[in-house]
Formats: sequence, structure tokens, C-alpha cells
Amino acid sequence: MSDFKSRLSEEKTQLDERKSKLGSFLGTENFSKLPQVQQSLLNAQYGVMGAYSVILEERILHLD
Repeated sequence: MSDFKSRLSEEKTQLDERKSKLGSFLGTENFSKLPQVQQSLLNAQYGVMGAYSVILEERILHLD
């Protein structure tokens, strides 16, 4: 695996871990106690992280 592809794969792994942690937090009582604007922003962030993960996956697949 090329060094560049390895770096992209590591970036995707880290992103997916952070997205998973955020997803878990979204269902907690602490999340529901946040101001509505913060909840909305975190939900948006979660969606963007998912889109970014898909883009990274496509970039990795098209390197071969």
C-alpha cells in the first residue's frame, strides 16, 4: 500500500472512530441537556462526518 493511501486510510479510520463516539453521544441525556443550537450543530457535524468518510473511501478505492 502506498504511503499516501496509508495516510488516507488512517485518516478515515480516525474519522470513523470520532463519528462513532459522536453518534453514541447524540443519544445520551447529556446531549439532550445541551442548548438546541448545539444539538443542531452536532447533528449537522455527524452528517458531514459521514459524507466525508464516504468521500475518503471513494478516494482510497480510486487510487488503484
